[in-house]
Amino acid sequence: MVFTPLAPEVDWVAHLVGVTVSMRVVSAGKGYGYLLRSVVQGDGNVAQATGFTRYFTEAGTPPGVWMGKGVAFFGAGELRPGMAVTPEQLRTLLGRGSDPVTGVSLGRPFREYPSVAERTAALTARVDRALPAGEFDAEVTRIRAEQAARGPQTATAGFDLTFSVPKSASVLWSVADANIQGLIVEAHHAAVAQVLDFFEREVAATRTGHAGIAQVSVVGVAATAYDHWDSRANDPQLHTHVVVSNKVMTAHDGRWRTLDSRAVHHALVGLSEHYNAVLADRLTGTFGLSWERRERGEDRTGQWEIQGVSEALIAEFSSRARAIDVATDAKIAAYVAEHGRRPTGRRIVQLRAEATLDTRPEKAIRALADLTAEWRARARDLVGGDPTAWARILTTTREPARALTGESVPMFLVDQAAADVVEAVAERRSTWRHWNLWAEASRRTMGWRFVAAADREQVIALITDAAIGRSVRLTPGEVATVPAGMRRGDGTSPLRPRHSTYYSSERLLGAEDRLLTLADDHDASLVVPQHLAGNVTGSRGDGVVVGGEQAAAITQILTSGRRLDVLVGPAGTGKSTAMAALAGAWTAVHGPGSVVGMAPSAAAAQVLAEDIGLGCDNTAKWVYDHARGRADFCPGELVILDEATLASTRTLETIATRAAEAGAKVVLVGDPAQLQSVDAGGAFNMLTAARGGDLAQLVEVRRFIHVWEKDASLALRDGDPAAIDAYAGHGRIVEGTTEAMIDTAYQAWQHDLTAGRSSILVTEAADSVRHLNDRARADRIRSGVTSTLREVGLRDEARASVGDVVITRRNDRRLRTSPGTWVRNGDRWTVTRVGRDGTLGVRQAGDASGAGVRLPAGYVARHVDLGYAVTAHRAQGLTVDTAHVVVSPSTTRENLYVSMTRGRHANTAYVALDQPDPLHATPAETETTARTVLFGVLNHSALELSAHQTITAEQERWTGIAQLAAEYETIATTAQHGRWTRLVTDALTGAGGLTSAEAAQATKSEAFAVLMAELRRAEAHHHDLDTLLPRLVTQRTLLDADDIAAVLTARLGRATRQPAPGTTPDLIAGLIPAASGPLPADFARALDERRQLIETRAHTLAEAAVRDRAPWVSHTGERPNGASDYQGWLAELTVIAAYRDRYAITGPAPLGPSTHTLAPGRDRRRANEALHRARAIIQTRRTDGTRAQTHARSL
Repeated sequence: MVFTPLAPEVDWVAHLVGVTVSMRVVSAGKGYGYLLRSVVQGDGNVAQATGFTRYFTEAGTPPGVWMGKGVAFFGAGELRPGMAVTPEQLRTLLGRGSDPVTGVSLGRPFREYPSVAERTAALTARVDRALPAGEFDAEVTRIRAEQAARGPQTATAGFDLTFSVPKSASVLWSVADANIQGLIVEAHHAAVAQVLDFFEREVAATRTGHAGIAQVSVVGVAATAYDHWDSRANDPQLHTHVVVSNKVMTAHDGRWRTLDSRAVHHALVGLSEHYNAVLADRLTGTFGLSWERRERGEDRTGQWEIQGVSEALIAEFSSRARAIDVATDAKIAAYVAEHGRRPTGRRIVQLRAEATLDTRPEKAIRALADLTAEWRARARDLVGGDPTAWARILTTTREPARALTGESVPMFLVDQAAADVVEAVAERRSTWRHWNLWAEASRRTMGWRFVAAADREQVIALITDAAIGRSVRLTPGEVATVPAGMRRGDGTSPLRPRHSTYYSSERLLGAEDRLLTLADDHDASLVVPQHLAGNVTGSRGDGVVVGGEQAAAITQILTSGRRLDVLVGPAGTGKSTAMAALAGAWTAVHGPGSVVGMAPSAAAAQVLAEDIGLGCDNTAKWVYDHARGRADFCPGELVILDEATLASTRTLETIATRAAEAGAKVVLVGDPAQLQSVDAGGAFNMLTAARGGDLAQLVEVRRFIHVWEKDASLALRDGDPAAIDAYAGHGRIVEGTTEAMIDTAYQAWQHDLTAGRSSILVTEAADSVRHLNDRARADRIRSGVTSTLREVGLRDEARASVGDVVITRRNDRRLRTSPGTWVRNGDRWTVTRVGRDGTLGVRQAGDASGAGVRLPAGYVARHVDLGYAVTAHRAQGLTVDTAHVVVSPSTTRENLYVSMTRGRHANTAYVALDQPDPLHATPAETETTARTVLFGVLNHSALELSAHQTITAEQERWTGIAQLAAEYETIATTAQHGRWTRLVTDALTGAGGLTSAEAAQATKSEAFAVLMAELRRAEAHHHDLDTLLPRLVTQRTLLDADDIAAVLTARLGRATRQPAPGTTPDLIAGLIPAASGPLPADFARALDERRQLIETRAHTLAEAAVRDRAPWVSHTGERPNGASDYQGWLAELTVIAAYRDRYAITGPAPLGPSTHTLAPGRDRRRANEALHRARAIIQTRRTDGTRAQTHARSL
């Protein structure tokens, strides 16, 4: 085969292929119930081998089947992949976490978590009663609010990986004859099986060791697969729910543990892309089908679809439009029946509006025969005849494309693809990992057909490895040796999760370096203090007063002399006022035309222009013009770049570098807690973090009329759960199902508009935006605000007529209004005229007297949407009277914060408690509340770290005491396992009189790992275990013990609470019991290296805390003067520093809050004892000094 490079015009990007493998967590208990709702009744024991056509005439879907290599390890191997799953087996495995054959628990039973009340009581009991009354009450109130927000916890039973075939394949399947349908289902099943096999080899793992620090291999996974035919709206959507059990067997010791969910999350997009490609290979091999990539327009994902399946046919089965059409036809028929004539065109538009409001699809369980008949009828007109014959022609008249093998792809093409992969990923991300590259490599090769999945995997792996070779590693290598006996089969360390390394590019690292350098360069133009008088205080021209905080921030920027400066301000702190004053002060000194305004979007640039009274442009336009010699900066200019978090790192670097070369100064304005760039970003956050407290910032929130909302918005910004109480206490949180919340938010928004308030309706889901836009238009038609005389089609199947509000999605400087402004992406307009040729006459929304513009038909069809509902990205930068925000469990903290800070008078969150699923009806009720959803949102930050920040974070992670201590504990347990097993076995069978089998049961117990740690601690306390353990075994009979290892652990802990008389415990950094006794040489070396690293880091952290006057150090007293006292005091601080580092304590209290739950009681006691000893050193010297002074005076 002859290979040619990828065509230049084919420029794949990450979001172009829709995700066809999604995941949802299945909770223990009854969380699996949704899988059985549509299964044909009474068919729980029918094998899949009978074929899907067995269910053609019966309402429902086939029973599930077993998948995965792990199935063979249930019972005595009675189950095999392909066998049917009975409801009782599903209940046993997913409901109880037990063997579906024997009913025996698989490892530890599903954890039963304490209730909210129990958690709250336990934490409040730990609050220090010595605190002042006000502080004590505040801490108790905080605990109660936080625990209520966390809500009940449930164990995870499994992960539902839902495989959905591309829409064109579903459409083809839906109208084909039974034979072709069967072959398509067979190809789908084969692709699912191959991806699951890949998942078992490359993704599935479990965690062992202290704090789950080691990631180790499993024998496979056990999964149940359930086929479904249609979407919630009964459109064809062939998909399979593959529920992977959370119970997996560890390969090296045969123990049942839990699946490493982090690995699954990281690999999900890569799995989706792999499934797309493998399925395409199978369908092409079977039918000779060809595939093509189809664009979906701006803000829409593209998709690879089957050539010959038209977009019109896909659209017929892809949205609510069809349901609305059906309902409209019914209303027209009713009208004819009542009036004896067809309604007028205007009345039909009104009927369609009513249908839009009436349609609320609920999935019904129907027979495949009924569904197929309906689908064929719907497709007939669109395919121009019999749909079954059309499908037969499409699948039988083409020669299959020549397929590739792994060996037939030349390396030059692999290298070229790898370069393209890195370039594409670097455009969107500052950092990446293995699975980001794998997913992109899969997209790049989607147009290539392979003989088998193994061939495709081989080539993708080569491209991914080559892409890694072209990337810059950010994660440090192993900081200490790992014993050979602990390494994986491929030689890698289990102490590093597979594919966890972060990478970036030299180009992006260089851009960040240049930004950091410019931020430290003080050679820019400035305003000397004597020229500031009267220029940064008082009132702006529009009467807005510049406050003292704003004046201070402006003064700092004007006098800093920095080439690259930053102004940080949370939402509503008056950044616009500050920027206007900044521009005015600079202009007063440097003259007219010395200020340049920019923003990442044209709409934001227009807002900035209005704020500072100068012409402004968007950054992309300036960069484009500059590259062509049409734009540049001048010496002494001030460049104000607003909404800087939305600008990519490369864009900021280009502008800042050129400004510095020209002798201009750049000020980046934004809020690191708000939304970031969709391209590789994080630079603004990096610059603010690098400046620490030495930066211009605004803190006082001015936007909201209610005082409480100022503090609540800042708590929201910080992710503080107290914000939830504040908003709930003022009636700003509403909860319910997704549809109920969309409806309630819409009604409230409509009410505000009717009352004359400016208001926005914010939701993140694209489907919800479309639905709300359709509904708003329908209501306006019914109320007469929007005309029904003539309509025009917009992008995404929407329609508009005179009176509608629309939003333009593409900048076009050729389309200008009379004052000279032009059509921008994100502008909202009111339709004033609909042309017969599909054009629209529009004027700026909210400006009845404003100038208008004519939008060409082509622009309208491709780049215009209805503009009633908006996303958070569209909302950022807006200020209105009220905001109504639909919140789901997938909302990020940044989206919530931006959305809930737009309204001056009110901001209300409408919290959806269910997880929307387009394929099924609402899941069963859970204990989810608005508080629990919002708590999850506040903990779901999507902020991207810069590459430099990632280097620091990775260095801290892998060299921190939390990591090193966990590694030490795990290596020690592994090294001493044989010794402790022999010691316990001898004590039980000797002094205890137990049988070898009973002793073996104890050493195989889940509690034995805890016992081993306790034995090491006792030995570090210098207790003689050879004599002590037999004595503990005989204290009381063990024959009635449920878990002998757990009983021995408790006895040993009580007996060795104190070190042996006359000895000092051997504790690393005062916390970690050292391993002693005979150890293999490589294990001893690994342990010694980690001990040294831990002690060195703890000492370094303590010295740094003293040097930097860290607040927590002041709690130990003043630094001693004498060298001996100082060393003793520093040694105690070293223990505290180690404790803080191990348990991520960052606050001013030395040991963190008394309710800190991560640290075991022993470690906290050790750190507390060190704190008291440190204070005692200070107190002793103070007392000695007082005595000396008294003695001197007495002389």
